Amino acid sequence: MAWWSEQALIVLTIPFLGAALGMIFWSKPRVIKVWGLLVIITTWLIVAISSWMSEAPATISLSLMHVILSAGFLTILGQHPNKETPVSLCLMLLFTGLGLGYVASPGPSGSIFLSGILGLLILSLVRHRRQGREASWYAIGILAVGILSLLLSVMASDLIKIVALLVPLAIVWPLLPVHRAFVASVSNLPGMLPAFLAVLLPSLGFNGMTNLLPVIPEDVLNILWVIAIASALYGSLLALSQTSMDALLAYAHMALGSILWWFIAASQTVTPGAVIYLVGLCLVICGLLLADLHIRARFGYLDLNTSHGLANIMPGFSVLFVLFITAALGLPIFTLFSAFMNMMLGLSSTPVGSLALILLLWLMASWYFPRLMQQVLFGHPSPRSTAGHDLHVDERCALILLLALLVILGLAPPHWFGTADPTVQMIQLSFEISQDGIWKH
Repeated sequence: MAWWSEQALIVLTIPFLGAALGMIFWSKPRVIKVWGLLVIITTWLIVAISSWMSEAPATISLSLMHVILSAGFLTILGQHPNKETPVSLCLMLLFTGLGLGYVASPGPSGSIFLSGILGLLILSLVRHRRQGREASWYAIGILAVGILSLLLSVMASDLIKIVALLVPLAIVWPLLPVHRAFVASVSNLPGMLPAFLAVLLPSLGFNGMTNLLPVIPEDVLNILWVIAIASALYGSLLALSQTSMDALLAYAHMALGSILWWFIAASQTVTPGAVIYLVGLCLVICGLLLADLHIRARFGYLDLNTSHGLANIMPGFSVLFVLFITAALGLPIFTLFSAFMNMMLGLSSTPVGSLALILLLWLMASWYFPRLMQQVLFGHPSPRSTAGHDLHVDERCALILLLALLVILGLAPPHWFGTADPTVQMIQLSFEISQDGIWKH
């Protein structure tokens, strides 16, 4: 990103400075929420105006930056001020700064930012987990492995370098066997953080895969699409067996996201439809995790083995929740299904067996998402649910804006999502030429 180099320091500094100054308002959740919104808006304006003034072409990296910032704004807006707001907001601003740095910085500098994200996740899981949840030491170990892999990629060469770079991507954009770090991040951290990380982490993995794709040997890609199919099947089966909403959504994200891993590895290309699919999936899960945040703030953690009848208590919430479930199931106006079909129809030569399995895995979502809706909204209200109340204005606005964004994505022309950054492509081409014959395609 040639336009980015001049504004990078300012844009990266704003979220970090915002998190530091936010400590002043630590005891005032309502004030720190407004502060967080102002920090995100300022960062977003600088990114948008600088790219517009430089007449920068639309790229995948630039699109993902806008998605990350929009998710940051809506998740802050969607958290009604409470005791979790200060810690989750300050962490979210730190993740935002590191995420923007990674997306906009190809090469070794990007690895530094990604290492920072993995390290911050470790600290967050150890120190700021949700009340009543134990630290997932297995997930923390996986994150440590990701940092070591990034260090190894600096010293290694050839095939080991590529594999070492793929490991942290599979951690943040979950694949077997390193998916547990993502699941722990979206089910253990406080406040709006899980909803934001459901957008940030897969976006970083997708961006890294886009940059790395031209130099990945075909044999490695063949292994990747097999792992992706296994991950999609595993995620779907685990989603069916979860008793907590956040864990179900984490595994559903893994299952549907693995379909995109499979598509990229099988087609060896990244299309605008793939970008739209990723963004649509992330925003749907983000909205459902925000809904989970609203439920948890009122009633605590719901046991999905029983029905809770929230439709009788929170009718406004129930309407929005049903819309997000239908978006996840593939209602055409909400982008996800149309992007999925665009990817499937764009495949030229794919084994029929793997394609049939992918379609079956997509259909499995029509089992666990309606089951989630039935368990949360219908049935007789539990005794502890009768004292609940419907959504506050800020909570309702955030969910409505997320749904509107999903509709806009479905109407947006494909060129809005661009192609890989030309600068990145030149770096990759030079890297490929410098390698042995195994990198030649």
